[in-house]
Amino acid sequence: MDIKKVEPPRIREKTLTIAILPEQNVFEQKKRYKPLAAYLSERLDTNVKIKLLDSYGSIYDEIKNKTIDGAFFGSFNYVLTKARADIEPVARPVEMGEKSNYRGIIFTRKDSGLTEDVRTWKGKRIALVHEVTTAGYIFPRWYLKKYGIKSFEHHFRKIIFTGSHDAAILSVFKGQADIGAAKDLIFEKLLSENPALKKEIVILARSIEVPSNSLCVRGDLNTNIKDLLKKSLLSMHNTPEGKNALKALNAVRFKETIDSEFNVLREMARDLDIDTRAYPFRYRR
Repeated sequence: MDIKKVEPPRIREKTLTIAILPEQNVFEQKKRYKPLAAYLSERLDTNVKIKLLDSYGSIYDEIKNKTIDGAFFGSFNYVLTKARADIEPVARPVEMGEKSNYRGIIFTRKDSGLTEDVRTWKGKRIALVHEVTTAGYIFPRWYLKKYGIKSFEHHFRKIIFTGSHDAAILSVFKGQADIGAAKDLIFEKLLSENPALKKEIVILARSIEVPSNSLCVRGDLNTNIKDLLKKSLLSMHNTPEGKNALKALNAVRFKETIDSEFNVLREMARDLDIDTRAYPFRYRR
């Protein structure tokens, strides 16, 4: 009787650790990125590990301490980290409809009585994400300053930091906050899962487009690894395995990301008198 030989699992000596931010529910995030890690492990012949960070504010320390090799950076988080560390943008996912950028949105319940006039927001509770997010903090600050509000903090009765975009949206939906700010891509995803949101939530303002979360790596990462990583990402839509990994990310392909695409964020920071080299990643409240 022939005995079929079973090949032992391959043991790879090298490891590449890529961090992801807590944009959404923890289990949802892990589920989305696990197929990508498996795909890249094969292409790079390296153990690619996904590390879910517990806060937007921890990404710089992880890069500085070399506990990660790269990360999917939020746009403002990238600007802050690039100002004080050697990182290089590689690529970002392109979602259905050729979306590779996003907008920050400010929203409220339809029955809140709030309008696009920022004066109606005075004394209300606002739900934000984190101080190093574009959509969940920087854009609403910039927007209020544009319309003459000198003190963002004093304009609201309470500022609630939820830690993720979906939590900020749901806090407004549930009436735990009067107004909120988050990423439009996350809002659209929640809409598809919960049609009741569409009936209850109205968008009051939208930001300019900025790059979606982009994979960036440490500048001192081995050049061959960087080149192979970029090549693998930009071509993965051409293989069945790559398409499956992209599907988990709700993407159709990756596109190259370059530093100049973030200049709109740098201009926004200047408008707010933010020194990106000194702006804190972590806040004590």
